[in-house]
Amino acid sequence: MRNLLSRLSLKTKLLFMMVSLCFLTVVFLLSLYSNAEQDILDEVRSHTEDLSTAIQISLEQMSKSKITSDISNLKNLTTLRRKGIKEISVINNEREIVASSNAKLIGKKLSLKGETYRNIGGLTEYTTVKGSTKRYDFLLPVVVGNDRLGYIHISTEFGDFAKIARRNHRNRLLATIAMFSIGIIAAIYLSEKYTNPIKSIADAAKEVARGNLSVKLELDEIDNEITQLARNFNEMVRRLGENRALEERLKEAEHLSKIGTLASGIAHEVRNPLNFISLSIDHLRAVNAPEDPEKKEKFLATVGGIKLEIQRLDDMISNFLNFGRPLRLTFADISVGQIIDETAALMADACAEQSIMLSIRRQEGIKNIPGDCKHIKTCFVNLFLNAMQAMPDGGRLMAETSVNDGFVSVRIEDSGCGIMPENLGRIFEPYFTTKEVGIGLGLALTKRIIEEHGGNISVSSVLGKGSSITINLPAAR
Repeated sequence: MRNLLSRLSLKTKLLFMMVSLCFLTVVFLLSLYSNAEQDILDEVRSHTEDLSTAIQISLEQMSKSKITSDISNLKNLTTLRRKGIKEISVINNEREIVASSNAKLIGKKLSLKGETYRNIGGLTEYTTVKGSTKRYDFLLPVVVGNDRLGYIHISTEFGDFAKIARRNHRNRLLATIAMFSIGIIAAIYLSEKYTNPIKSIADAAKEVARGNLSVKLELDEIDNEITQLARNFNEMVRRLGENRALEERLKEAEHLSKIGTLASGIAHEVRNPLNFISLSIDHLRAVNAPEDPEKKEKFLATVGGIKLEIQRLDDMISNFLNFGRPLRLTFADISVGQIIDETAALMADACAEQSIMLSIRRQEGIKNIPGDCKHIKTCFVNLFLNAMQAMPDGGRLMAETSVNDGFVSVRIEDSGCGIMPENLGRIFEPYFTTKEVGIGLGLALTKRIIEEHGGNISVSSVLGKGSSITINLPAAR
């Protein structure tokens, strides 16, 4: 029942509370009215019975021959005073009291005064109001045949009815106060239950306005308006965070685009002198080579080193320029294993010089896949070079191929220095590098080529123990 009430909306709860209060108030008031009505009926019945008894006794007194000598029965009526009958007297035609429940009145003349009086048939009624009590004096003539024997005087006070009315009024007032007190308590409870979470949401909104997008509201297990509001607030903050991150990436992309445009122009300008330097070196090697074999060997080694550095610079410029251009892939059936073997052969001498143990593991039965041989080989060369640069003092470099769920997987693992956790998510970003050489485009270009082939690339690393990069290429286009 509690869970059911908790799931109701605020509007339904308030409506339910007001209807319940109205229902309870009506039930209580009807109950009070019913009890008060019964009390009044009982009181009227009691007064009526007492009045009938008084009249009967008075008539019996009037019928006696010696009316003044026997008043014991009238004296017994004093026990009825608590019921409202105050006095009962027998009066002769001269208005002299000959018998009465109040013995002090016998022999005296009856003098009736009232604020109002009225005649009802032969009955005369006098009414006197004292405070909350009404006194009624009834003068009833006794007629036998055509002779009037005298009168019967009955004096009553109906204060009991006023007490019943006051008690009924007090009970109704208390019941109404109780019902509205319950309503006020319930309203305070509902307001506290709903205003506190709203205050929390308002405070969180202030934090968001200050720029703190890490705010997150706790969600209640019960699904109501406040829970939905908190859930929507959390979703709004999450999307604001995404928009902020997107804006930062757009700013960075815009900045990089400007840098890239400028660098592309510089790269073109740098490439022309490099070509001229390379041609000049070839000319110097052909014309100025010493005749002495020993000097000639040193000369050619020096020139070869210069040519190698020029070639490395030219490759860096080519990678830079190619990264900003759309890839033009020429798909054909290629053997991933063969490309890895060619790459390993290309890197074998460099690995031997760095004391790097190179190993290849290949799963049998791997079929050719569609791809661009030149670009795929570029990817493997970049990954091999990165692994070798991570092991300047030697280590182990392993390349493994396998087939998994329609993909040909290539895992390249090294035992190098590893990647710092804060850099792990950025290694595929353009121009990001932690090395002293290079401009940070090798892995970015590799990722782009793999994704253009419909594959994916992932990396895992343990700082100080090495890294592992896995490439998945689809077995069919």
